[in-house]
Amino acid sequence: MTPTATSDPDPIDLVRLAGPLTGERIPVGERYLDIDLTGPDDAEVVLLVAGLGMHRTAWPPELLTELHAAGYRTLAADNRNTGRSSVLPGGLAGIQRTPDGIPVAVYALQDLAADLVQVLDHLEVGRAHVVGVSMGGMIAQRLALGWPQRVASLHLLMTTTGDWSVGLPHPEARWVLTRDPAPDLDAYVAAELAAAEVIGSPGHVDTGRVRALAHAQWERGVHPEGTARQLAAILADGDRTAALAEITSPTLIVHGTADRLIDISGGRALSAAIPGARYLEVPGLGHDLPADLLAGIVPELLATMAAGRQRAG
Repeated sequence: MTPTATSDPDPIDLVRLAGPLTGERIPVGERYLDIDLTGPDDAEVVLLVAGLGMHRTAWPPELLTELHAAGYRTLAADNRNTGRSSVLPGGLAGIQRTPDGIPVAVYALQDLAADLVQVLDHLEVGRAHVVGVSMGGMIAQRLALGWPQRVASLHLLMTTTGDWSVGLPHPEARWVLTRDPAPDLDAYVAAELAAAEVIGSPGHVDTGRVRALAHAQWERGVHPEGTARQLAAILADGDRTAALAEITSPTLIVHGTADRLIDISGGRALSAAIPGARYLEVPGLGHDLPADLLAGIVPELLATMAAGRQRAG
């Protein structure tokens, strides 16, 4: 049965969000990105690269707490066309499509990586430990290939190589990528709950947290046209497999056995493509980061960051 939305009096208070609804706006050319930089002053920075349509507030706060406790600062950003970062005008009607309905890309994953490099420049961060989830992992790959000197360590969570023979959505999950825009908050919350039941980790979906995050995202700004443009950038990026052999940063790849949005074959292909990469396969993990399963992932992240520190030293 698909969960339904409920009218909570103050649903955002159900969970602790990963950062305030409104953060600092960093200029990126003629645009800006909404970011949150938090943690110990003067510590090494962990750049958290968000996935398709994902708000920076959707990172698990438990992850930020663990990283801060380990002596790192965290930098999370809304990608362009998401949340409170700049959104291209025109709405869905302004998106050009191919005859078969595929959105035409107006920017590339490389451009989304370049946005984040400009944020690092603005904040005078020379190198960062880069953690990318889903599309964010694809952006992180482009960042590591285009600006290797800026990447202290690389962490690719539930993502893939761009080779369309691996990492494809399972049939029952494809609708999550192409769903119609929600007309109102209740419909949006219901759609987020339904998506979480399909792509989340079986038995680990926290519906209260999903509902609260959905309310927060609606308040911050939901931009279906932005998600469509990001999806077009993914489709246009092509197969990165051969290029990935050039990555030299200490690298960790994490993928779950229950991921129905990006099949586990994507993570395995990444592991084979990046020389020396460490691969962590998590039983029961879907396309999310529930707190109880995250507890087994964080030590591996910290170990790879430590390897990056040693390499830099």
